[in-house]
Amino acid sequence: MFPEGNPLDSWGDTLVGPGSGSRVMILPSPIAGPHALRWWFGLLAVLGAPLAVADTVLDEPFDGPQASWELRPAANTRVLAQLRTRSPDVANPRTAERLVISCPAGYAAYATHGIGELRVLDESNIEVLVRGNRQAMQLAAEVVYPRSTDPRTGQPMRALVHGMRYSEPGRWQRLRIEGLPVLAERQARMMSADPKRQVDPREAYIQRVVLVVPGGHGESLVEIDHLKVAGVLTQAPDAAPVAPPLADADGPLLQAPAMASANEVYEPVDIRRHGDTIAVAGQPLVPRVIQYRGEPLELLADLGFNAIWLAEPATEAQLKAARDNKLWVICPPPPAEQLGLIEPNSVWQTVLSWSMGLDRDALDLDTIASQTEEIRRSDRLARPILVGASDRHRRYAQLAEVLVRAQPLGEQGVRTHESLPVMGCSPWTQLSIGWTAAARRQAELLAPKASHLGWHDPGDIHRAALTAMSRGCRGLVVRTPERISTASPEARRLADQLRLLNQEMRLVEPWLVAGKRDPSAELSGSDVAVTAWQLGRSRLVMLPEQPASGPTQLGPATLKLASVPQTARAHMLTPAGLLPLGGGLVAGGYQVEVPAANAGGWVLLTNESRSLAMVQRRLGNAAVKAAQAERGLAMADLLELEAVESQLADARTGVAAGRVTPLKRAIQQCDHLLAAKRYPQTYHLAMQLRYSTAAERRRVQEQLQPAGFISVATAGELRLLPTQQALHQSLASLPRGNNLLLGGDFEDLSETTSAGWSHADYAEKQLDTGVQLVPAQPKHGQSCLRLVARDLGDAAMLDEDPKPVVWITTPDVPVRKGSVVEITGWARVMVTGTDTGELLVVDDLGGEQLGLRIGATTGWQPFRLIRTIDEVSTIRLNLALTGPATADVDAVMIREVLRPQRTAARPAESP
Repeated sequence: MFPEGNPLDSWGDTLVGPGSGSRVMILPSPIAGPHALRWWFGLLAVLGAPLAVADTVLDEPFDGPQASWELRPAANTRVLAQLRTRSPDVANPRTAERLVISCPAGYAAYATHGIGELRVLDESNIEVLVRGNRQAMQLAAEVVYPRSTDPRTGQPMRALVHGMRYSEPGRWQRLRIEGLPVLAERQARMMSADPKRQVDPREAYIQRVVLVVPGGHGESLVEIDHLKVAGVLTQAPDAAPVAPPLADADGPLLQAPAMASANEVYEPVDIRRHGDTIAVAGQPLVPRVIQYRGEPLELLADLGFNAIWLAEPATEAQLKAARDNKLWVICPPPPAEQLGLIEPNSVWQTVLSWSMGLDRDALDLDTIASQTEEIRRSDRLARPILVGASDRHRRYAQLAEVLVRAQPLGEQGVRTHESLPVMGCSPWTQLSIGWTAAARRQAELLAPKASHLGWHDPGDIHRAALTAMSRGCRGLVVRTPERISTASPEARRLADQLRLLNQEMRLVEPWLVAGKRDPSAELSGSDVAVTAWQLGRSRLVMLPEQPASGPTQLGPATLKLASVPQTARAHMLTPAGLLPLGGGLVAGGYQVEVPAANAGGWVLLTNESRSLAMVQRRLGNAAVKAAQAERGLAMADLLELEAVESQLADARTGVAAGRVTPLKRAIQQCDHLLAAKRYPQTYHLAMQLRYSTAAERRRVQEQLQPAGFISVATAGELRLLPTQQALHQSLASLPRGNNLLLGGDFEDLSETTSAGWSHADYAEKQLDTGVQLVPAQPKHGQSCLRLVARDLGDAAMLDEDPKPVVWITTPDVPVRKGSVVEITGWARVMVTGTDTGELLVVDDLGGEQLGLRIGATTGWQPFRLIRTIDEVSTIRLNLALTGPATADVDAVMIREVLRPQRTAARPAESP
């Protein structure tokens, strides 16, 4: 234990090294953090590797709201206050953990922070940024000598070794401990001078970082801003074995009591953020969450989800039902007065996190800040807080432990964020796999007989989820427009894709969560960067799906990595099992031949039997179903494409029937492989077929796409392509009514403003925005509308997703119910250097999902939006910039498409 109540000049068993000024304190009893060791050891135990994480093993900026330093108890020392703080400087926010301590003069307080087990090696070092009001505050580390036992306690011998002292009260100062092997060995020799204590320094490790805070008159104030630990974490030889992480975290912790009764008691489970991951009882958990809309919970569990999200506080019946199906629950907390009455050993232990909503923005910041404070005061469960935000991500990350950001899916495919994670929280991604209500209604009006409308393509969902996870997200939230079902072929197709996605995520989670990025991976003949992770002696490589315009571009590629053992073996990792690949050492690294690399996938390289055993445990007995499901998805894609091409086959369209016939023959090969129980080969071949089918689908869509930027609600559905083609042919022949939008020619500023056009600016100070009419080579007339957003040099510091920073909104335009309206105009977008802005053209009937995003153009380009008027009587158009760019707009019109009038036949006149 740390000494209590001892003067600073007589620290019990403290020994001073000769000529070094360093001190060591013998710690007879161990200091055990509740979950720090289980966290790191769990990650290490996945592969049984002696060395799991190297280089920077802990980088804690103290951005989150939950305090993590602990003050060792002492009779004359107590904590007066402990909290996380933020500086008021918005431009340069600083977060820190503050401790206010009462400790008399001549004594010291010890603040500790667990780090797992850090090997005492030459490369090991500890660094912390602190500020305080006392001189002589000192950074120290607790060294454990596992080969030497303290005869008084029977535990490994322990000691404190000291580093730099704090010398500038009131100012931030960086303290370090270096040369840990020398310090640890020197103290071991000095302790061994006592015949009763022989200390062996081999295999020594650091378990805790310690700040020694001297006491004095008044309060001792300490602020800690950043803790960095570099070196190698390892499992102690005498540590108890820990089950592999993630393997059981999905459900067993949720087992209900064996005997049901009115007073069921549930064992409390500690859930907290650890780094960028949520830890359940010290084990990392990657939540796979789906929005609950009343489906049978058995179905959601069967699809592979391990949590459900509720829009309202859960009932006890819902919590019990979720627990019976081994599902966590994420929901809003009950009111504060009810929250404070929840017993820690109740069924509310099923709650994984409290949700503050998934659609928050800058306007909600103050409300969420006050609500989170109230929740933490009342919550006896101490659950993490989750919030989904569309902007102000760094600020929301300071309020909540989990930050959810939306990953858009649209008609142009997947639109991914370049940098999803935000420091100081656990970053999750949100996928809305259904269309918005506005987009769905527009599609239903154009294709009233189509079933199961309004869902994104399963392939797009798969790509978006895995891309987000590979970029650092630690949780997935799936939002749905309605209940998930299996009532129709389209619904079963979506359910199969979700099941395969969850299986695939479970397979790769250990590397994504605990692995270290390996930048040496290269794929020959590809401009797309591959991503690789190293965990122990294994490597996992993600091969991204590469765009293709036709099935003939599918082919093999060579993957090369550095520093891979000669005995390693390569496999294609699939939900249906491991498919062996050829590979070996070559000049410059380890080379693997990957068949059909364009289609994407995962490559595992390892020489450890434990790695392969872990994969087999996670695969379970699902290999047969996974192979059958992927084969079924490939067949469904082919049949849908074949039906569409047969309807479109025409000399005018240029679409030829029968192009998918060669692909259908490969389905027979899948069936032969399936019958032979070669499940990984079946899965991989079906995956190639789906890739080739998607390429042919894109070719057909591009072939029929008219020139310019066009928004039609049916564009997101392949099976509605014939409807869309017929619509375009009709629009080409039908006349238009008069222009209903005043001021869209942008010739007279006063006329435009008096017509009701308005301007709104939402940019932060990093951008200079403006709107004006300019005579700069307009498309029509003498002038055009110009929207400008200039980067003032700090725009790269914005942590927001692309969103409108300057808006132009038209007046409400009256339209007839039941009519079809066409919105047309011309756009010219110019970007320079690192500008990333786009012109967003969106109306209130289609919403942002059906809006047009126009990037840099070559001169003027036309745009067009087709909308069907249902119940509303007006329509409004918005023009906006999403970031630094210059956009010119001209000749904007809103016109009704005139349909042929039916007239009664006139009787023939008599001669």
